[in-house]
Amino acid sequence: MGKGGIKLRLMSLRFKTALFAGASVLSVFACINAAFGYSGGTPNYVTDAAPYCARCHCSCSAVSLSNMPDTIQKIQLFPNKHYHKIETGQNEYKKMSLEDRKTLLADVKKADENASIQIIAPLDVLAGDDITVTVNVNGGAGPVVGVMLLDNDLRWQSRSIAADGWTIIGPPVIIGPDGKPQNTWISRRAEGLKKNINYAVIYGVTADIANNKWQSSSVSYTLEAPSVKGVYSMAAAFLYGTEKSSSAGYTQTIRGKLPQGGFESPSGRIMFSELVKVTVK
Repeated sequence: MGKGGIKLRLMSLRFKTALFAGASVLSVFACINAAFGYSGGTPNYVTDAAPYCARCHCSCSAVSLSNMPDTIQKIQLFPNKHYHKIETGQNEYKKMSLEDRKTLLADVKKADENASIQIIAPLDVLAGDDITVTVNVNGGAGPVVGVMLLDNDLRWQSRSIAADGWTIIGPPVIIGPDGKPQNTWISRRAEGLKKNINYAVIYGVTADIANNKWQSSSVSYTLEAPSVKGVYSMAAAFLYGTEKSSSAGYTQTIRGKLPQGGFESPSGRIMFSELVKVTVK
């Protein structure tokens, strides 16, 4: 090989090394940003959303996974995906003492026992008429929880309610845990864009696990019924965290509280409401 060939090869190796190093740095920053972002909600994803994106969240019920094999259902349910890792000291939990793990497990179980979601919708409506659908949620460790209005209750098959012929009219109306309307979430929508989205983040959520006190909030959507008569299904999803409700469940960072299990921990939950069938006449 001539000197020119050797020089080109060295340049290629240097370029690949620099590219790999740069990608590694970007990957680290991406993970850091994602870790702080998801543990405090998704402040930059102000758009329609579906629950298939909640990779680290455990499912609260096998119903939402009923179209999947039994093995996948078992893996995704929170006793197996989350509790078991705490009990056996896997991943980040291996850094905790046995007593702290026992405390954390007891606390996240309380968080799950006190979380709930309810969807309220009329069962009959005329084609083209407007209706209000309200989603009530309770619990979650905070500081935020999320709500989605969907066309069915299957975790990896559901879509925004707007995909099934309904039109979302105006922004979701969010009532925070203090009983007051919130504009924090929808104000993050870019100027000039319509605010009629199916996803809402509720701010200011706290949990007092010592006194077993959990907060309630609601999101209301105004919908225009489909023009085609028929029976339509709808459901809501509730996204919440568990570990930060526990004194043993988080580490304090300059950016706030980070769940003890870290970003890869399945400490979050996705809970579906009952499936509602609405007849459009």
